[in-house]
Amino acid sequence: MEIRKLYKETQDNKSTYKKLTQDDFENSSEGGELTAFKDSKEVRLIKAKYYGHMGQSESEYYYLNNKICFIFRKDFSYNMPPTQPDYDDNKTTLKESRYYFWGGKMIRWITPDGKYMDTKSIEFVEKSAEQLEWASELLEMVN
Repeated sequence: MEIRKLYKETQDNKSTYKKLTQDDFENSSEGGELTAFKDSKEVRLIKAKYYGHMGQSESEYYYLNNKICFIFRKDFSYNMPPTQPDYDDNKTTLKESRYYFWGGKMIRWITPDGKYMDTKSIEFVEKSAEQLEWASELLEMVN
């Protein structure tokens, strides 16, 4: 199955999946939340939302046969902590990253500026290992 088809199928069927939500206070200074979507056999999607002092992240992890296939990550950066009087939500910036996997390996990484990272670069190799490990840890947390 192609990654795009997996993404679309998951989005189209998400409302029929069993939805489980749990707090995750261990992986962020300001807390977080995990929401898992399971079909009749396995976890298909995990939405992870983490809050920080100067921003938040929202990530979607798409799985097939308990292996990560796609990660879509949004990082929001605040102009200052929301508790400050000069905080302005209109000054929040957004950066989106996309990570594609097949056969247990990262095959593509698109950076927030739309750049396709070289699969042979040190950054790619390091990011691949980091994302694979985290996707596996998330799956363990919700199972």
